[in-house]
Amino acid sequence: PRSTLFPYTTLFRSRLYAAGAPVPYPAQVLDTELLLEFIGSADGIAAPRLAETRPGPAELAGLWDQLVQALVDLARDGLAHGDLSAYNLLVHDGRLVMIDLPQVVDVIANPRGAWYLTRDAENIGRWFTARGLAGVNPEPADLADLLRREARL
Repeated sequence: PRSTLFPYTTLFRSRLYAAGAPVPYPAQVLDTELLLEFIGSADGIAAPRLAETRPGPAELAGLWDQLVQALVDLARDGLAHGDLSAYNLLVHDGRLVMIDLPQVVDVIANPRGAWYLTRDAENIGRWFTARGLAGVNPEPADLADLLRREARL
């Protein structure tokens, strides 16, 4: 049931935000409801999902760098997004924000932790590669290995 998962999810969201991860601020928690910060402009226009953007080469590389840093930070904390794709990332004023985190995975406790890290890295790496990302370190093909090392798996 959802109610048995909710406190775990709330803990991770609060923990991620407190650790400086690029996630919306958990503005209010009341019983089984979680109110998150709105990511968008002051006039109410929501930030687009990464999948809806068409970044040029420099912006693409900058977004990649932000994403790699965020994923490395999560991996060092023993976590993976669990369902990462270009649809679970927002871009607001050049800043990448991870959303849809109810499935955050503890990669140490979960017997399939390494698989989740790999799946996240491969899913998002394919998107960046298809958009022409080049000349970055790490390359998208190397991201999964990096995350597994950082998580000590």
